[in-house]
Amino acid sequence: MSKIIDITNKLNFEEKPVIKVKDVEVEANNDAVTMLKVVALFGENGEGVAVNDILTVYNLLFDEENRKKIESLKLSFEDFTTLIMESAQTLMNNGEEPDEGETATPAMT
Repeated sequence: MSKIIDITNKLNFEEKPVIKVKDVEVEANNDAVTMLKVVALFGENGEGVAVNDILTVYNLLFDEENRKKIESLKLSFEDFTTLIMESAQTLMNNGEEPDEGETATPAMT
């Protein structure tokens, strides 16, 4: 019989990242399947999401309850786009914000 190595205690099943805008906090989905879909939308070089994919990323990152919170903010299109792009970039970088001027590129090893 093979040796079983349990790594459960090294994994985080409980916490989702929280994005804060003004006084509103929304949980973002950062599960592996969601993030793979988001990374695919950003392209191989992390160049960004096409305008027609912004809504797709929005729906992937935020569930219905959190989308309602975001919609209650009545953000302009520019601010909404910034929220989606910054949230996705931060999640792809495991919560680390890239340096100014640096393009976030997901590690694919």
